[in-house]
Amino acid sequence: MPSLALRDLQASFWRSLHSGTADPGLTGVVLPTPSLEPAARVDIYQGMYFWRLHEVLREDYPKTHEALGGEFETLARDYLVAHPSEHPSVRHLGARLPDFVENHAVARTRPWLAELARLERARVDVFDAPDATPLAATDLRAVPPEAWADLRLGLIPALDVLPSAWPVHEVWAAPTEQPAPRPVVLRVWRHDFVVFHAAMDAIEADAFSAVRAGSPFGDVCEAVAAHVASETAPAEAGALLVRWIEDGLVARAGLT
Repeated sequence: MPSLALRDLQASFWRSLHSGTADPGLTGVVLPTPSLEPAARVDIYQGMYFWRLHEVLREDYPKTHEALGGEFETLARDYLVAHPSEHPSVRHLGARLPDFVENHAVARTRPWLAELARLERARVDVFDAPDATPLAATDLRAVPPEAWADLRLGLIPALDVLPSAWPVHEVWAAPTEQPAPRPVVLRVWRHDFVVFHAAMDAIEADAFSAVRAGSPFGDVCEAVAAHVASETAPAEAGALLVRWIEDGLVARAGLT
């Protein structure tokens, strides 16, 4: 029986796993058993490999899986052909799935599906983001009144903002239902070891955008004032700040 150099054997095994067809170079060196030909033995590994990666994608995108049911297998197979696993960690396997879903046949009757997948990816990324100590309300006592206008608030790393043309937070709660299009802006964050997401109204979205841009609190108040009476804007902005602190979004180290 012919032999292969280790590099050639590895390459042949890789091609077999990803093409779905046993590579001749591999079947030429795999011994048969009384019940299985070399190609059938390779098929066992092909099947095990796919289903393990399918499990990874299903764990990262449980709501997408729930929305698609049996069609998720087709999506996974097509995705892995286009984007085979090439990183030592499977944590990166599904990074391109939301964009892939957008142009896949499964999204033709589910135009919101890619946005649902983006929310799920954001939750994965936020879960893995670095830790930071959140700001406590008591930390603000040291800020003198005259310094509030120039105060800047740093945010925790485990945070993302996701604009969408669909109410994906509602789709996430009920993936098998068909939603009506409605633009939303979600914030996605991790507190301790739990990931949350919540829709923001226009006032909060504009104010939070100012904070993310590194603008001083005076500009945050101005963003709020674009929606409410100017005399009530500081109180509204203060109420938003309390909400953000309670949710653990503001980093203690970022207070300047």
